[in-house]
Amino acid sequence: MKNRTTTTALALALLACVSPADGDHAGLKVRRAPEGLAGDEARTVELYRKVLPSVVTILTQSRVVSPLGLSRQGGLGTGVLISPDCHVLTAAHVVDGADAIVVKTQDGAFRRSELIFSEPDADVALLRLVEPDAGLPHAELGDSDRLAVGQSTYIIGNPRGLENSLSVGHISGFREFNRLYDGTVLAEFIQTDAAINSGNSGGPVFDSQGRVIGIASWILSHSGGSEGLGFVVAINTARQLLALEDRAWTGMEAVYLNAEQLGALLNLDAEGGLLVQQVARNSPADRAGIRGGSVPAQVGGATILLGGDLILELGGREACHAECLVAAHDHIATLDRIPVTLLRGGKRLDVTVDVSSTRRSFLQRTEESASEGPRPSTR
Repeated sequence: MKNRTTTTALALALLACVSPADGDHAGLKVRRAPEGLAGDEARTVELYRKVLPSVVTILTQSRVVSPLGLSRQGGLGTGVLISPDCHVLTAAHVVDGADAIVVKTQDGAFRRSELIFSEPDADVALLRLVEPDAGLPHAELGDSDRLAVGQSTYIIGNPRGLENSLSVGHISGFREFNRLYDGTVLAEFIQTDAAINSGNSGGPVFDSQGRVIGIASWILSHSGGSEGLGFVVAINTARQLLALEDRAWTGMEAVYLNAEQLGALLNLDAEGGLLVQQVARNSPADRAGIRGGSVPAQVGGATILLGGDLILELGGREACHAECLVAAHDHIATLDRIPVTLLRGGKRLDVTVDVSSTRRSFLQRTEESASEGPRPSTR
């Protein structure tokens, strides 16, 4: 679901004291599938056994801004290992704004992770384990352009904190909502009637062959729980967003303010600018020292954060109005080092955002190893 999930005190305690080297885990009860299962049952049981080793639990901790000030909040979601380099695909809203991210793998180990890409509007994010483990299984990615309404969907996640729960349904439709992300990618969502609840967010959606065809994102619901209207980011949308050879990812979120808004909110006489909202930890923007906001304010019915840097020039282009921003976007797509002129505390500062390390396809290694399929469980 697209609302950040608050975890129990147990999840917070785990996040606070976890050690990546912790190998002491209680033994799990071993279950054996009964004999004589019907065809569909047997196939579902085998599919679950096959893909489960690649599914992970994601625990986060974030700073939350409220009228009472800053506080800490825990979050819970799901993800899936998708490469031999221990990349984890999940939903952006699971990890956005997180100060700490820990991934729990199926061997029971808690592993510190870092965010290396996020596109909040399309709800796609990619993590990487800080200490990769070559022995971890990873899932195979499917092709969401080769799907049909009526196909079965299999979702594994942590609804309400209940780890490794399986829900089964069907593809109900394909939705685009006519929205472009990153200026170029038209995001596609798969509609499914499989149950999706809080904690399922970011979890893999598999086809009957055990291939990942999407990432659980959000639901339409009057009750707040699953009502059979779940939406999944199609895996081909994730593929497009994660192929960054011709695009730049800075790791910052910003909103555009025009001259009238700048005057009313910041008492500035400027044609326009980008007010930084959030900066992903360890992202290119973070390493350049760009700061996000912390003071909530209402603008046109929407909440934005004040107190962050105001970007006046991006890649040598003014952030003055829509046409300026389009020109800047097109220009920085060719740059490895992006010059940024910003306003902070009434002073103009010049910084450089180095995006060279992100200018590649994060899925290249995944595609190269796709023919191998998911690694077998070592448990």
